Amino acid sequence: MAKRKERKLYRREWADTDNPLVAEARAQTLALQRLQIWLRLGYAALALAVLLAYWGFAENGGLVAGIAGCVLGVLAFAVVMVLRIGIDHGRKNVNAMLEEMESSAS
Repeated sequence: MAKRKERKLYRREWADTDNPLVAEARAQTLALQRLQIWLRLGYAALALAVLLAYWGFAENGGLVAGIAGCVLGVLAFAVVMVLRIGIDHGRKNVNAMLEEMESSAS
């Protein structure tokens, strides 16, 4: 079975071959994918903070662990909210660019 070579998505390749609007939409899509990785890490930190706070307060892990869990939870929640809002707005922006491109092509 022959392997199909997938085309790598490098921005400099798009400059000559595609509409600049398409190239920008692709670049923003790649950036959104990177932000989604950070969002998953933020969710993991939030889960860790909940576990740490629970262990510190409910399982006699110590007051310091409980407070550290709460502080980490607040910070992780703030990061998750900022990333979530940014990703949502970025998706709307990419969709608007693609709709603009489709309407101008028609």
